[in-house]
Amino acid sequence: MKRSVNSAAAPPLSASTAEAVLPALAVHELRLTAHRRAVLAVLDGADRPLTTDEVVSLSGVPTSTVYRNLAELVEAGVVDRVTGIGGGDRHELAEPFSHHHHHHLVCTDCGLVTDFDPSRQLEKLIEREVAALLAASGFEITHHVFDVRGRCQDCQV
Repeated sequence: MKRSVNSAAAPPLSASTAEAVLPALAVHELRLTAHRRAVLAVLDGADRPLTTDEVVSLSGVPTSTVYRNLAELVEAGVVDRVTGIGGGDRHELAEPFSHHHHHHLVCTDCGLVTDFDPSRQLEKLIEREVAALLAASGFEITHHVFDVRGRCQDCQV
């Protein structure tokens, strides 16, 4: 089970995740420093995409270092940026490294982003429709993103 965002201390980065990200980092001439390890551990343990402030708080890494590392990790394809509302971007471990395919519920009022696991039927429908739409264009699909936008339960009151 994933660690909730309210945990007091970030767990160490698992050896398997560290081993998986090393080649992606090497392509971009990045090392798995202690700060990157801490940032990745927080993202790997979270149950939803996190704001930069949450990563700073949970990792203990200085704010400017978290911003720089997140940008480098996104560029390396190790971390995904989830576009939030009003510039409130969040980050999560990229699917190839988390081994967890999911989609997002995005609150248009408060910006909260929550993961949800699609049913196999929904995934098949998305894949079929995207393939049909793009078959004639020659566009190669590498992955898809499906965000559902609306208002979270707290913002509905």
